[in-house]
Amino acid sequence: MIKYRLIVVLFTYLLMPSLLWAIESSSPSLGGDNVLVIYKKNDVLSKKIAGYYANSRHVPLSQVVPVDIIGSPDSINRRKFASIHQQISPYLNKNIKVLLLTWHAPYKVDCMSITSAFTLGFDEKYCSHTATLARGCHLTANNLFFNAPKEMLWQQDDLRLSMMLSGRTFDEAKQLIDRGIAADNSQPIGQGYLVRTKDNARSTRWSTFESIADLWPQKKGISLHYIDDRYNPNGTTVRNKQNIMFYLTGQTHVPDIATNSYLPGAIADHLTSSGGAGIGSKGQMKVYRWLEAGVTGSYGAVIEPCNYQEKFPNAQILIPSYMGGDSLIEAYWKSVQQPGEGVFVGEPLASPWRDD
Repeated sequence: MIKYRLIVVLFTYLLMPSLLWAIESSSPSLGGDNVLVIYKKNDVLSKKIAGYYANSRHVPLSQVVPVDIIGSPDSINRRKFASIHQQISPYLNKNIKVLLLTWHAPYKVDCMSITSAFTLGFDEKYCSHTATLARGCHLTANNLFFNAPKEMLWQQDDLRLSMMLSGRTFDEAKQLIDRGIAADNSQPIGQGYLVRTKDNARSTRWSTFESIADLWPQKKGISLHYIDDRYNPNGTTVRNKQNIMFYLTGQTHVPDIATNSYLPGAIADHLTSSGGAGIGSKGQMKVYRWLEAGVTGSYGAVIEPCNYQEKFPNAQILIPSYMGGDSLIEAYWKSVQQPGEGVFVGEPLASPWRDD
């Protein structure tokens, strides 16, 4: 165990300076003119969310685009996805860096998450389970944006990051958008909780949690706390907490999240098998419960990923990147090494530490 801890700490230092302080960059910050808002043309809620987002974030109307998706299926096939991508292709100039999908379903393209398909292109190398790959646990291809410098987004004309933004009601989506805007340059003072739970299978990130909390306990007004809740008979000590900015954990259902208060721009996720698979209440807890509790961004798997750390956000990259000035979508995307089976959900432009 000591040897393993030393390896983790060494890896942490190898990530410097991107771990402790994001590299200063002259690259421009993302704004509304860099977003293509995509909605389902026959879906009233999707269109209404798209309109409110465009108006609130000053997205040009020419960058609010309908696509032909009927109903809310969980998944579409690769042929349908190719058709949708063809519909938006005329709008994909080099200025567009963010694709925002204003719906909660479909969330899959065959074996990939829909946000990863839009960003990476549909390719079975990003999937664990395909027609030719045996069942079981498998790693997938890496995300080219993993731990990348901010400049990379602007240096590659065809690199666009994707995120979903929706809710069960328009009011839920509106509140989420408003929180993202309120986060901008807010320079928050608050807390981050990185939790090891009694669910060992879903707590595989605990060593990275402990390492960053040890190395970076307090920066820029945010205090990071590594919480070991393995032996807590009440499930978690993270209840009735105030001013939460980060909350990363691993459980099928995270208790008491609604008892806490979250700062605008807050990020939270829980490593589990199907957190991104829909918006309903059946099965494992969905990432939308975080958003309904007041969080601004989350991430969850849409297909059984197994508990590889590579397939979930790495706190040692996510937190420093976000606090270094990256927008929510940039920090989240660069923190997941293998996001092919996970969906990013939230308000993409939220930038609490933006300084321009």
